[in-house]
Amino acid sequence: MEHVHHDVVVIGAGLAGLRAATDLVAAGRDVLVLEARDRVGGRVWTHRFANGQYAERGAEFIDTDHRDVIALVDELGLGLADVTSGHDPSRRLLDVGGRATPFALHHSLAGELRRWEAALDELAGSVDPDDPVSGPDSARLDEAPLSALVAGLDLGLMARVAIGREIRTEFMLGPDEISQLFAGWMAALHRRSPGGREAYRTAGGNDQLATLLAAPIRDRIRLGAPVDLLDPDAGRIVLTDGETIVAEHIVNTAPLPVLGRMWFDMPYELARVGYGIGGKISVQTTRRIWHDSGLDGAVDTERAWGQTWDGSDSQPGDTGVLTVLLSSHDGAAIASIDETVQRVVDEADRFFPGAKAMAGERIRTDWTNDPYSLGCYATFGPGQLLDAWPFLHRAYGRMVLAGEHTDGFCGFMEGALRSGRRAARDIS
Repeated sequence: MEHVHHDVVVIGAGLAGLRAATDLVAAGRDVLVLEARDRVGGRVWTHRFANGQYAERGAEFIDTDHRDVIALVDELGLGLADVTSGHDPSRRLLDVGGRATPFALHHSLAGELRRWEAALDELAGSVDPDDPVSGPDSARLDEAPLSALVAGLDLGLMARVAIGREIRTEFMLGPDEISQLFAGWMAALHRRSPGGREAYRTAGGNDQLATLLAAPIRDRIRLGAPVDLLDPDAGRIVLTDGETIVAEHIVNTAPLPVLGRMWFDMPYELARVGYGIGGKISVQTTRRIWHDSGLDGAVDTERAWGQTWDGSDSQPGDTGVLTVLLSSHDGAAIASIDETVQRVVDEADRFFPGAKAMAGERIRTDWTNDPYSLGCYATFGPGQLLDAWPFLHRAYGRMVLAGEHTDGFCGFMEGALRSGRRAARDIS
């Protein structure tokens, strides 16, 4: 027997769903939030170590132009913590051929990186950050892979490793799987805050954004309630336990790979959107041994585990947290293997001698195989953005879509919050 439970059902209690729900509740709407996990936050997930230090298992960095995130931090009475690890080339390592040396020692690298930045600037200049699909070159750029832009620069080995790792870290896929239109769009947005990339984290952990946003509406959130089937035209939602809910309006924030499993009629243009893959490992050490060599914990490598940084650079105490990003296909392949954690610790000892003896608690997160994410975030491949664009921003019967994949700040907490606010406006 079907029961109309609520005026609005929000699927997903990540930042997009929580922002939509709180805005709708404030507007006087009757709202139910369904969350498959046993916690709020979605891909915003903070781990806390026994001594109070913390590491971000998912979304981590805040840019200076992430206005909605910064406003929410202020609204919730939280603070911003500065990010320093990885910003100084003289304290950051580049690992190629089993030899790790500071970026600053590769004198030829600086010129090649400037050529790469100039190529990105030119690409960004051809894309309107507020309407990326409208430009005269949009069709051509959407069909072209980012790898073609890189190949045309005639880079040396070191630059190819550094730029390839930068791309895989940014998009969680390789350059052949990224549309130039999408890359130009993201670059155009980043250039609105020069010098402000990856500037902050939320002091005390990003998960506070979700838990504090959820607190006033906690009685409207059902955890452990995954959706099995969805009929947007009828507003019909069937949970995996067989319960059926009918809503007048639905805000669906599920990542597109997950959405396709509950919505059998999802348009092909949405189903084919690419998603970055990979995960993270964080290791707490008894002290920040990288400081002994004047380093900041940041390493870019050609090896499968990808990139490291000091995830505790703004946190007090002697202990440190080395975070490892496992990105793209090679990283995703090893993110699912338990033995990878020890491999990462062994590799850290190569860069920072003594790290292995100081390694304590280790945390591994695999977003590719998480059933409620099935990836990290949307990364539009060649030919995907123009096709998907109109489908991301329209209504489907009683349902509208939200989530980072529907916003200009794709892949960021900023995009999630902005999309939730937009979806609430669309309904109210």
